[in-house]
Amino acid sequence: MESEYGIEAARAKLGEIADHTRDTGQVVRLTRHGRTVAVVGPANAVKPGGGVEATLYFPHTERLCVLPALPRTGEQLVWVLDNDDADEGTWDVTEVQWHLSEATGATVGVSLEPADERTKELMDRQEAERIAAARDRANAEE
Repeated sequence: MESEYGIEAARAKLGEIADHTRDTGQVVRLTRHGRTVAVVGPANAVKPGGGVEATLYFPHTERLCVLPALPRTGEQLVWVLDNDDADEGTWDVTEVQWHLSEATGATVGVSLEPADERTKELMDRQEAERIAAARDRANAEE
């Protein structure tokens, strides 16, 4: 298969081109008047143009971050905690929510659940530490 198609010629072969890129990993350029206007390729072969700001919703907390691309439901993320132990957990993406508004712009939320026992234990430990710290603050105020 060609590595470049004029956009009009590609229109009739789009399904064939998509199947070919998925099977081979090859990226096919679509051109107009000899200049590349788009590419077709497997999702992991085409790098996003910029980061996606998203709120990650963990079971006990949420974090705002910039992701290199928007994850899909069923994929996994690895989150490294900001502590001296450099703990990391693997999280299943359970839902991706979009909110579009002319007033506030676009917001993206990604719901996460622990993907393995180690991450569940880490989450439980963090929640216990958070509750203990809240109790200590409440006791100090009394």
